[in-house]
Amino acid sequence: MKVAAFQMDLMPMNSSRKDLRFPKTVIEPIRHVLENSDLGIGFDDVLHHLRITRAQYDEATYTVDGDTFLSLHHWMKARTLKQIKLKQWLEYYSATSIGFAGLAALSAFTGRDALTVAIRYMPLFVPAIKAELVEGPVTSRLELEMVADMEKMNRFLLELTVGIVNTISRETMPEGIPRTVHFRHDAGLDATGKSRLEEYREAFDCEVVFNSSFNGFISQSRYLDMKTRRPNEVTHLMANSILDTEVQARMASQSFASFVGSELMQMANEGRFPSLEEFADMIHVSPRTLNRKLANEQTSFKQLTNEAWFRLARELLANKKLPIAQVASRSGFTCRNAFSRAFKTMAGETPLQWREANGDGKKV
Repeated sequence: MKVAAFQMDLMPMNSSRKDLRFPKTVIEPIRHVLENSDLGIGFDDVLHHLRITRAQYDEATYTVDGDTFLSLHHWMKARTLKQIKLKQWLEYYSATSIGFAGLAALSAFTGRDALTVAIRYMPLFVPAIKAELVEGPVTSRLELEMVADMEKMNRFLLELTVGIVNTISRETMPEGIPRTVHFRHDAGLDATGKSRLEEYREAFDCEVVFNSSFNGFISQSRYLDMKTRRPNEVTHLMANSILDTEVQARMASQSFASFVGSELMQMANEGRFPSLEEFADMIHVSPRTLNRKLANEQTSFKQLTNEAWFRLARELLANKKLPIAQVASRSGFTCRNAFSRAFKTMAGETPLQWREANGDGKKV
């Protein structure tokens, strides 16, 4: 299989929620839902919760960090008693609702070009998620993965992101292209105790598979080269250029700790676990400078190294067919017992206990 990762590396795989910036793109649907529903609260209540004025919200550059967005999600669930369905959120999304990324996708030449837009610029709109296109000879998958833990909001963000990409795909591509949506989590139950599977099928207008091995879409590879409805080279290049400028601006503001964490995570995925001295030499600074710069951001090389191998270990443990000894080795440990002790220190439970509760996609 061919894996195409078009995403610019704005956020490391072990991102802190504080590092994430969510734009109004994902807040606006809240306003529309509240204005068109009788839920007993209005958008002014949301602004009051965010402790901002309408004028502050109306500024084009307004964003919220991940902790604030998570707090808003918890507040909304409590105030609306979970009465808002996924389909209601998605009714307020379209290609044009996400601005230049929508224009870039709509004006793309092929399905692959349109997906490249979604993958490449996703960090600008849903920064907690990264995407990859995994191409096979017969079928291909668009895989979504959390790069920051948004707790119970993980599920909502994955479902919302799938819904947005699905909506844009319908507006971009000819009708009748079969696709299947996949989620690692289960369908859940509604208030009457009935499975919510039909609710999801209605929201996405296609088959939905739960308890899958990945989050995202699967379709036939031959559709990737199918022409889009309204290709326009000038619009496509212009929109991509504007988005690239925004990406570069975000990357320039990335903290040093985020950069180090991103590099360590990428190296861990490649089976490399450098020492402090080795890493400092790789990025052309002294170990002392590396330690000082990380300390200025309230972290350390050891902490970031632990986060990198620990995240990798959890990803490997989720596959119950992979022996613990092999997980230990691929996580940088020469001894299974040392790995188990370190893992328990980080997780509060042994690798076997964690796997039993979270393996095979039970938990995102």
